[in-house]
Amino acid sequence: MFSFIVKRILMIIPVLLGVLIIVFTLNFFMPGDPVLNQLEKNYTQEQYDKVAHEMGLDRPYIVQLGSYLWGVVSRFDLGTSYSTKQPVVNMIKSKVLVSIKIGLLSTLVTVIIAIPFGIVSSLKQNTLIDYSITTVAVVLASMPGFWLAILLVLVFSLYLKWLPATGLTSWKHYILPVVSNGAMSFAAVTRMTRSSMLEVTRQDYIRTARSKGLTEREIVIGHALKNALIPVVTIVGGMMSFIIWGTVITETIFSIPGMGLLLVTAISQRDYPLILGITVII
Repeated sequence: MFSFIVKRILMIIPVLLGVLIIVFTLNFFMPGDPVLNQLEKNYTQEQYDKVAHEMGLDRPYIVQLGSYLWGVVSRFDLGTSYSTKQPVVNMIKSKVLVSIKIGLLSTLVTVIIAIPFGIVSSLKQNTLIDYSITTVAVVLASMPGFWLAILLVLVFSLYLKWLPATGLTSWKHYILPVVSNGAMSFAAVTRMTRSSMLEVTRQDYIRTARSKGLTEREIVIGHALKNALIPVVTIVGGMMSFIIWGTVITETIFSIPGMGLLLVTAISQRDYPLILGITVII
């Protein structure tokens, strides 16, 4: 078991290197010049060449790529931000906890709400309750994340004025981002719980439990739920990275100072070291 875990961890290294090479290459050849973001409008060629040399952008592609990869592998140096002149690692440290907090809260709320909904839906199969829960899950799964976030802001912030639309200074600020970030995951967990419960409740040992005179509550909680949650736990673990990536949209719309907003800012400023560093962490 230990050797298997070690092998799986080591497999992450070539994957990360491959992702870094792809992202670096895309950034290098994409339109836009990060040097121009550091200069005023009326610049001279000498000023341009000086800034390009200081940023290391006057070197060939393969030299820049090799230098960056060597820094990451040898000392985990993610470079220095073009825009702020700060180490990328320090910038990420100040933002990553915010994104992790949003992601964990979204996952926790999703699990607490979605699993009971899935259980009820399976126990009330082909009833109005089942159809209602299934419809809500399908609708949430079909909604683009950015559209749902904007809709929540319009309804609960602008019209009803119940919740704040931006920032992250009180517990109320977490409600809309968490709901928006966990909506699609809610749909997936609800549907998986429902299908898993339906499969388990048709097994022979459930019929045996009923024949022994056990109540429906004892059968569901004591026998069916344990086995039904196995595939649910699997997809919840896999959704963690998806939820963290989802904060890119959420943090941008709700102006939350986390990794998502930092990534959007880095892309708009062509801050390649910061983009690469965030890609590694996420």
